[in-house]
Amino acid sequence: MPLPAADIWGVRRSVLITGLSLALCGLTLVGIGEWASGRFESAAPDGGAGVPLAASSYEANRLAPVRPTLPVLPETGDHLPAGSPGYTFRRDVPEVRLQFTVADEQGRAVTNLSSADVRVFDNQTQVSRLSEFERDENLPLQIGLVIDTSDSVKRVLPEEKAAAMKFLDRIIRPRTDSAFVMAFGGEVKLWQAPTAERQQLVDAIERLKEPGWGTRFYDALYSACDGQLASGSDGKLVHRAIVVLSDGDDTHSLRRLRDVIGAAQRNDVQIYSLTIRAGQAGDPGDQVLQRLADATGGRVYVARSAQELDGAFAQIEQDLRSQYYLSFPAQQAAPGYHTLRVEVRAAQKLEVRARQGYYAVGQ
Repeated sequence: MPLPAADIWGVRRSVLITGLSLALCGLTLVGIGEWASGRFESAAPDGGAGVPLAASSYEANRLAPVRPTLPVLPETGDHLPAGSPGYTFRRDVPEVRLQFTVADEQGRAVTNLSSADVRVFDNQTQVSRLSEFERDENLPLQIGLVIDTSDSVKRVLPEEKAAAMKFLDRIIRPRTDSAFVMAFGGEVKLWQAPTAERQQLVDAIERLKEPGWGTRFYDALYSACDGQLASGSDGKLVHRAIVVLSDGDDTHSLRRLRDVIGAAQRNDVQIYSLTIRAGQAGDPGDQVLQRLADATGGRVYVARSAQELDGAFAQIEQDLRSQYYLSFPAQQAAPGYHTLRVEVRAAQKLEVRARQGYYAVGQ
């Protein structure tokens, strides 16, 4: 029996209402899913609620890959670095290149080693094969002379300048080497850009003076490592080193010790420190200078008076001209910090100075 027209209209209306209700439920569920996804993606790293993202930023974050960042490492005090080995850098390391010095108990350079005398350990695993091993006294030098002119050391500044001028005049070879002069106090100033002209370097040292109140030790070293001595991509083999005259004190830097070590290791820069300290009592800055030397394969020289500066510079020159160089394939593909250790097999006790590790990213 056919339904009246009024009943047919009522059935159609019920079906329409039901369909619209189901559609609205579906849209609501989709919206909840999108909201939840956005909440989790914009959550703070510590698990707290994050700041809501704008629509364009949200879409960009959904599409763009997230780049890993270096962990923020704590420091245990103004002068004491953290014990973590994270003062290094990330990069792909198909081959590890390492330079080091060897000295006897009297501090004299040992220059007659062969590859058979040396063992290298990468993450405590002995390297089975060295791709390269040599000692080169003629490698081009790129040197940064960084001088502290703050109040704490300005009393010995004239003697430091005189010794530094002799050092650069003696060590720089015009056709192969280059150097720059930087000074810091309350400000960091480049007094001479990298040049092979020894007279320009000497003139710059003569002109430098205290650049403001305060001590920006870390900022100066970071600028020297990551700016003036930044490694290029031309593959040219050079020896990069910084010689810093300072007591290691810092009062106003934006950078920290871990930043300086990371920049030095990233650019294969050795840091040599020269400080004047009368007597045997240590200074809090000594630990900073020692940490810089240990992490980068450099050395700390302590002069008891300004009269000993020439001798200290002569030892630095010997170190810079008595380097061993080796390279080897990375032993493990796993990303992360790799410790490095160099051992020398010899009848006498020897001191080996080499950087302590590298930070590799997986391929």
